[in-house]
Amino acid sequence: MYKHKDKRTWHAGKQKKKPDYNPGTVTEELLEAVVNAYEGLDEHGKHPSLQAIVDELDCGLNQLKVRKLLITAGEMRKVGEMSRTGISKAGETQGQKIYQSATADEVLRFWKNGKTVDEIMSVMHLSRASVHSYLPYTKIIYKMKESSVGADRMKLYRERKKAAAKLAVEPTAENLWKAIVAFQGYPFKTSKGLNFTYKVKGGELFFSRKEKSITRATVDIAFQKALELGEKATGPKKLGVFGASYLYQVFVRLGVIHPIEKAVVIEFQECYIFSVLGEK
Repeated sequence: MYKHKDKRTWHAGKQKKKPDYNPGTVTEELLEAVVNAYEGLDEHGKHPSLQAIVDELDCGLNQLKVRKLLITAGEMRKVGEMSRTGISKAGETQGQKIYQSATADEVLRFWKNGKTVDEIMSVMHLSRASVHSYLPYTKIIYKMKESSVGADRMKLYRERKKAAAKLAVEPTAENLWKAIVAFQGYPFKTSKGLNFTYKVKGGELFFSRKEKSITRATVDIAFQKALELGEKATGPKKLGVFGASYLYQVFVRLGVIHPIEKAVVIEFQECYIFSVLGEK
C-alpha cells in the first residue's frame, strides 16, 4: 500500500547556528566593554593594564587587540559614531582620546598623513603586528574569535558586572553567593601570581589549584569577617578560614575587600616613624 510522504522543505545555504547573532552589535558591545574596563581607574587614578583588561573580559582577546579596540573607540568617539553604546553620544567629547600613548599618537599621525604600514614600521622601528595594533579597525570586526564567542561572552560580562554592582549596593551573603556563581570560570591570580579558577557545585567551591572544596558556610564566615575588618583586611590570613588565600582574591575582585597598596603602607609606616622620632 502506498504511503504518502510529507513534503520536505528545502532551504538554500547552511542554517545559521545563531540566527539572532549580529556582528555589528557584538562589535559595539565589545568596544563598550573594553572602554568601560579601561576607564575604571584604581584608587591611585591609574588605568588598568592591557593584560588586566584581557583577563577581565576573558573573551579571546590579547593585549594588541585590546589596544586596537581602545584606539578604535577613540577614533569613533571623535566623530560621534558610538551613540548606541552609551560610550559617547553624537557630538559629545569630540576629539578626546581614550588610550593615552605617545607611540599611538605618532603611528596615527603618520597613518592619517598617508604613510603605509611598511613606511611606519621603518620610521618607528616597530613590527607589523605592533603597527597594526596602533591603528583603528576600519570595518566591523572580522571573523575574530571575539565575534564568534562575543555574544555569549558579552552576556556573561554583563551578568558579572551586574552581580558585582548589586553586591556593592547590598552586601549580603545571598548577593555574594550570586556574584560568586556568576564569576565561576573567571581567571584569578593568587598573591604570588599563580593563576586559578573555580567551579560551583551545589553549596561548594572547587578551586583549580586545590583538592579540597570550600563550603558556602566557610565563604559566609570569611565574608562577615571581611566586612567587620574593612580596610584592616590586609591579607588572606586576616580572614582566618580554610582556603583564605583563594577567597581573599575573589573578594578583592568582587569589591568586598579593597586592599591598600604595599607602597602606601610602607610610606605610612615611614611617615609614622619620622613623626615619632621628631617628637622625641
